Amino acid sequence: MKRLYRYLFPVLGLAVAGCSESSQPLDAAGASGTLTMKVSTRSDAAADDAYDPMEHLTVYLYNSDGNPIRKYSAKEDLPERLELLAGEYRVTVEAGEEVAASFTQRLYKGEESFTVTPGVNTPVEVKCTLQNTAVAAVFDGTIPENFGTNFEVRVMPGATYDESRADDASTLRYTEAATGYFTLDEGVDALSWQFSGTQNTLGTVTKTGSIPDVRNPGKYTLTFRYSPDLPGFIEAVAIRVDDSTDDFDDTIIWSPDPTIEGDGFEMSETQQYQGGEKRFLITTVKPMTAATLTFDGKPYDLLAAISAPAAGLAVEQTAENALTVTLSDDFFAGCTGGDHTLRFEASDNGGGNGDAECIFALQGIITPSEADYDLWRNTVTLRARVFDAGASAVTFGLRSKAGEWQEVVGTNSGDGYWTASLGAEWVESTNENGQTIYTPKAGTGVWAEGEYECRAVIGEQESLASFTTAGGQSIPGGDMEDGSMSCFSINNQTTAFWGSGNNNYMSAIIGDQLTRLCTQQEKDGSKCALLATQTAGGMMAAGNLFSGTFVKPSTQGTVGFGKDYDWQSRPKALRLKYHATIGTVNMTKYKDENGNDPIASGQPDRAIIYVAIVDWDAPHNVSSGLSAPSGMWDPSTATSQPEGPIIGYGRFVITESTSSDEMVNKDLEIYYYDKVTKPSKSYKIVISCSANMYGDYMNGCSTNRLYVDDFQWVY
Repeated sequence: MKRLYRYLFPVLGLAVAGCSESSQPLDAAGASGTLTMKVSTRSDAAADDAYDPMEHLTVYLYNSDGNPIRKYSAKEDLPERLELLAGEYRVTVEAGEEVAASFTQRLYKGEESFTVTPGVNTPVEVKCTLQNTAVAAVFDGTIPENFGTNFEVRVMPGATYDESRADDASTLRYTEAATGYFTLDEGVDALSWQFSGTQNTLGTVTKTGSIPDVRNPGKYTLTFRYSPDLPGFIEAVAIRVDDSTDDFDDTIIWSPDPTIEGDGFEMSETQQYQGGEKRFLITTVKPMTAATLTFDGKPYDLLAAISAPAAGLAVEQTAENALTVTLSDDFFAGCTGGDHTLRFEASDNGGGNGDAECIFALQGIITPSEADYDLWRNTVTLRARVFDAGASAVTFGLRSKAGEWQEVVGTNSGDGYWTASLGAEWVESTNENGQTIYTPKAGTGVWAEGEYECRAVIGEQESLASFTTAGGQSIPGGDMEDGSMSCFSINNQTTAFWGSGNNNYMSAIIGDQLTRLCTQQEKDGSKCALLATQTAGGMMAAGNLFSGTFVKPSTQGTVGFGKDYDWQSRPKALRLKYHATIGTVNMTKYKDENGNDPIASGQPDRAIIYVAIVDWDAPHNVSSGLSAPSGMWDPSTATSQPEGPIIGYGRFVITESTSSDEMVNKDLEIYYYDKVTKPSKSYKIVISCSANMYGDYMNGCSTNRLYVDDFQWVY
């Protein structure tokens, strides 16, 4: 395509108001100037020269307000000279005709803005560009050699060729090399085509295709060629011409893509495989350079498999451009049930690349995914693909790796699948305070960070699969490595998770270090929290650490137990490291509700660590100080507090000092009051550690020490 200009007659004369038909000299001091205009179209070199777009011309002239002030509907109507008031203007031009499709009629448009200066002639050139989508059909010499004149190509708008629209006005019929012009409707961005011809040996040959992402304007060349390598194969190569350059004489040639198809079945249809052989045919026009099969993420080099076949995979090269791939029972041995994708890819030395996929459905258990299990309810839904419509029963099994099978009979869902749900089994018992509690039966249900095996027994066939559940959750700051946490500071009115009470009021020097009720220390080469009981003014404050907040607006301090936590996985226990130094009770202050010391002077003191999974609307407040304490609670004595229910708890009472100077591992088994409900309210977790079990009463040993570290869940 070349840029060709067709010039209109110079546009001169005709004033806006009361212009003389004779030319007048320009008045340099006046308020008007003149305009001369030239219009050119960029024409397609392949266009029919008998069609002149300038014979169908419309010119509009607009003032600075966007209002039209002149319209000319033919080039003969354009004045030789146009006098305009000084100012800003815009001219638009349309040349040609807008039709749905034509080999001759086409449309060009252009516009230009300009300024008229008093006493000056302003030349303006408007270049009009093609507005149609041009499609050129080119027929390689192999087409007339094999089809003579008995062939045609039809092109129509739309992504899919529709035979019922073959004779519409928007469809063009090509019987020889030609260029057609399309005006595409709004939203139409594709063209489709069909080649049809009669060949002496093969008879009628047809091929359809499409050109996606069509630009308007733009030019596309369809080159058709008959392939002697694959008789009956019609190649159509679509080339889009970039309309931003002036010269489009480049020649682009490449080979068609390989074809991949099933032998006797459609690749697009899911294959219910129940044994036997399945064959695939891969064919290229040029010699094949690579071919691969990927199954369940594992690639197979098909060219290498010609001489070194894999189990159940045989490849035969019938020509340098053709492979037959055969799959048999051994290839699918050990595969789980459900849908499996086979993906083929091939390329040749002509630059052709092709790929295709086929779904093979296999009978048996389907490997569970994360969507199939619930790590809070500890349930999993097992599914099996079953082709035998007459199957009377499918038995499902679940076990932790190498454990005992937990089994249940499945349900036929009626769509070729059987399903079953298995969950944790619970053991009921009574705790030391008379509360009914539940613990999961070992080896039942699914839990975070678990490795499991599942099976489906269909008739005499056993199908096995294994899966690993998602990782568990962490406890914020549970490693105690962050020295900036609120629990180590003197301000715990707001906390991210960990807090400590009275940390800004009670302190002592231990060795050469300042120690509060909760400070960060190092033990066994790791950062940890030291809870050190302190005394002042004859009063004792227990070393403490908890999930919550602390405020002391007066002589009473208040701990707000409870923080939010996004429970995803139900834990079986809380694991931590601790080291304790437990002494004899040497301080007592407040009595319990029965008027007794909660622990008598001279008795061995105790420390305590507990965890509670709660579902509370508000934090639970415990106050102590210069007045008797209030709000004390123990999660092992009641299933709820005024703020809401307690879902489960774990509790560890430390009655003696650790035997060595090293930290000790400890798991706090969690006992559940409620084995179903998942916490959903604003406060969902409490973890509390105290160097003195009855510190709220200011009773205990004033020298108790408790180190804690590495809080984590056990599943």
